[in-house]
Amino acid sequence: MNKVSITKEFTWDMAHMLAGHEGLCKNLHGHSYKMQVEVGSADSGMNDNLNNGMIIDFKDLKEIVKKEIVNPLDHSFVYWDKSPDKIEYQIAQLLMDSGRKVVGVQYRPTAEEMVFDFYNRLMTEFMKYNIKLLSIKLWETETSFAEIRGEY
Repeated sequence: MNKVSITKEFTWDMAHMLAGHEGLCKNLHGHSYKMQVEVGSADSGMNDNLNNGMIIDFKDLKEIVKKEIVNPLDHSFVYWDKSPDKIEYQIAQLLMDSGRKVVGVQYRPTAEEMVFDFYNRLMTEFMKYNIKLLSIKLWETETSFAEIRGEY
């Protein structure tokens, strides 16, 4: 049986640094992130259980992803709150003390770690609507992305 899915794309700007990295990414820097979120019906195929022939309204998909991921991260500094590199914490503290947008995460903020975190957060949200999260692609640059896929 054929399966139908829908995908929505999101963008935001965010800064981070990678503690312990040997290359340039150990420095504070930013990216214009792009993310594609693909969802499908938790039921088999297209059937009468779908809301007016839709897996989910694109507007509702957008609201969920923006609330859970995009809005909290857009124009923020994301830092590893358990980083062994003290400068990362000091930068975060200075920014917070200055009223800037700072988000602490419990992992090194690489594209791979972030896409894993985003998948787990969104999967929980979509389960409430009987929707299956199929995949997330997260571009850190125009030519580099991390991807995670669920099972269909």
